[in-house]
Amino acid sequence: MDIQFDEALLSVKYDEGIDEQLSWEEVIRIAGYKVYGYPGEVLFLVFETADGEMLEVSDEMSGWLELLGALPTLFKLPEGWEEQLIDAEPEGEDITLFRKR
Repeated sequence: MDIQFDEALLSVKYDEGIDEQLSWEEVIRIAGYKVYGYPGEVLFLVFETADGEMLEVSDEMSGWLELLGALPTLFKLPEGWEEQLIDAEPEGEDITLFRKR
């Protein structure tokens, strides 16, 4: 699974020919959470749109670090947002990192 993005779109390639995309302009909320996985914990980001579409990415996908590096240039994220995500309790509440007003 690969995360691909540019200044306009986020894409996730799951298998050959199976992609999900969403426009950054449509994103109204970005949330993060952590779950237990093998062999440790897995971090997720969820991108939500006004029409209820959601696109999830995880730290197990290629392109994760590049996406994390680009997010602050695409959205106004709170200071320390990466630490909030890393410090999240596994199986705990989602952490809202961005909400469009």
